[in-house]
Amino acid sequence: MVETREIDVLIVGGGFSTMPLIRELDASGISWLMVSPMAPIWQQLEAADALDFDLVSSLQSSVYSFELVEMLKEQGEDFTDNFPTAREFYAIHKKYAARYADHIHNGRVDSIDNHGDHSIIHLENGEQFRAKHVVVATAFRRKMNANLKQITVDESFADKNVAITSTGDSSNLLIAKLVAYGAKVHLVTNGFIMLDKMFATFSPFDDGPRFVPLDQLECHNFSEVSKWSYRAFIDGGYIHGLIHHGFAKIFDRNSLGVRHPKSIRPHKDIRSFFKAKAPVENGHIAIKYWPIDVYKLYCEETLEQKISDGYLINDLPFFLEHGHVKLWDKSVATIDDDAKQIREGGESAAFDMIIDGDQEEPAIPEIRVHGENGVEGFSYQTREQFMGVVSSKLDNIYTIGFTRPFTGGLNNISEMQCLLVHRMIAEPDFRESINANIDQRIRNYNATYYANRPAKKTDHLVWYGTYTDEVAKLLDIRPTRAEMPGKKGLMRYYMAPNNVFRFREKGRYAVEGVSELIDHTAKQYHDYKVLALLVIRYPFFELLALGTILLAPVPWWIKIPAAIIHNRLPFTSTLVGKFGLPTRESKGIFNYRKAISFPVLAYPLIAAVVWAAAGMGAAFAFSAGLLAYVYAMIHLGTAKGWNRKFFCDMKSKRSPEMVGFFERYRKAFGRVKGGG
Repeated sequence: MVETREIDVLIVGGGFSTMPLIRELDASGISWLMVSPMAPIWQQLEAADALDFDLVSSLQSSVYSFELVEMLKEQGEDFTDNFPTAREFYAIHKKYAARYADHIHNGRVDSIDNHGDHSIIHLENGEQFRAKHVVVATAFRRKMNANLKQITVDESFADKNVAITSTGDSSNLLIAKLVAYGAKVHLVTNGFIMLDKMFATFSPFDDGPRFVPLDQLECHNFSEVSKWSYRAFIDGGYIHGLIHHGFAKIFDRNSLGVRHPKSIRPHKDIRSFFKAKAPVENGHIAIKYWPIDVYKLYCEETLEQKISDGYLINDLPFFLEHGHVKLWDKSVATIDDDAKQIREGGESAAFDMIIDGDQEEPAIPEIRVHGENGVEGFSYQTREQFMGVVSSKLDNIYTIGFTRPFTGGLNNISEMQCLLVHRMIAEPDFRESINANIDQRIRNYNATYYANRPAKKTDHLVWYGTYTDEVAKLLDIRPTRAEMPGKKGLMRYYMAPNNVFRFREKGRYAVEGVSELIDHTAKQYHDYKVLALLVIRYPFFELLALGTILLAPVPWWIKIPAAIIHNRLPFTSTLVGKFGLPTRESKGIFNYRKAISFPVLAYPLIAAVVWAAAGMGAAFAFSAGLLAYVYAMIHLGTAKGWNRKFFCDMKSKRSPEMVGFFERYRKAFGRVKGGG
């Protein structure tokens, strides 16, 4: 007879994703055991010598609150947000694996029998455990993970043609290596959303560029002021430019979608991006990449060392622009594996190798639910799982790590899920309050974060800062606006992203040292003044445009459709997106930007004074004149190269300077990798 060992909490898989839970379980005196083969993807990549890349999420959204506090203590003023390399990130994993080695049972779970007050966990080797609570954190199955381990990209790929049928951050990593070695990539795709993962901001506050990761610019709480303005800021004309392709052809011919139409994701997939009740809908895929101009600023001085560390140019829009990558429409292209050819319409191309991918599938062991109606199987479905963690169909079984971000912040999500699971385990009253109306909770969440569309396999991808905020409210650890007084408090509340450490300064899950971390981070970003200026431009520019329509000397029945057309076709969002960021440090450029921004910020007051003094006609003349001036000046600055679009700035990618730098990068890449 097989002996059944008993434990309070059994963690299946786990690894790094459950470290915040383990920390809280230990603090609560709750016994736990992790059952895992201890062969995470990071270890497999290390064994394959494939940890030669940096993360797509920044340090502050990739590392847990308590670890960030330790880093700040160790590094002091030198501590800064950046993009950790895979080796640096995996070193943190190994530290925690060693710390908790005595609590890890080497094995693989085959199945779980879930009963009302316990679960029986069956291991592949025949062992059994009886646990009051089970936490499943077994990550995802993906072909692309196997590709990263098994495919060694080297100088032998020079001048080869490689077909890739999957689009995402992992496939973009392979593309970066292939192109660096001189291969031609044929990307068979349904389209994609490309986002610059790092920005170089120039301001009078700084001597040179200040580097800001994408996921630190999301200012999630600003949506409380105006969801519409928040969406306009986050969009920057990008999403709308994809949806309104005809509009983009006229007003933004320099956009990625216009220059490379096959990069546009089908409208039916992205038109709901801003149609959910939430600021941004769940369920979208985005590729985060190093834009070549920012990479040059960040890496050029120590280029070979940066390449050796794993910082690679993966600028897919740049690769498209210069013919290193060719797009094929997956919906109509045919692939002949035997003949090694791709065909689309009357066009064809040969390839030497094809790399296939697939979508993420939770690697959850079989779960059998024992209830009044007998035994039923359990299938993980994102929209049936409250916060990705709790199912109404399971008793005391929780899932961690199957909710992911589409910009950055994976471990922000995991940390919040760990805190939620801990409270479900440690506080029976809280657990009962969640389970009492869990079906309604799930319906409410889905109604907020999904537009009216069928479920799809990407529903587990979330806007990380709205997700962490929802869990913080649930756990009653979210600081209120009243708790953050003064100008600094105002800026931090609305401009700081919802990284988990903002919820761990006080309350039941407080971490000592987080206050210092928050202060240090705010200082790094000038108390978010630069971001606030970027954000506030959008509503004021929009007010100028709508004010001009309102004041126009035409009948009201013309003004209404004009305002609707303006809203549907994002003139202002595209315009301010083109205004974007200054391209370099220059007093002349700063003055040019002030000459555009300040009149617009003063517009409501000046327009009101003009109207009061000279009437509505004069107010319209002033408004229309200012709008024409803004349009002309922004387009002038764009033509001169003073402005850089937030995302996919194709003008900079075509510049001879960037082309020359990429050739130097390729040579340095060859020297570092031993092929040149």
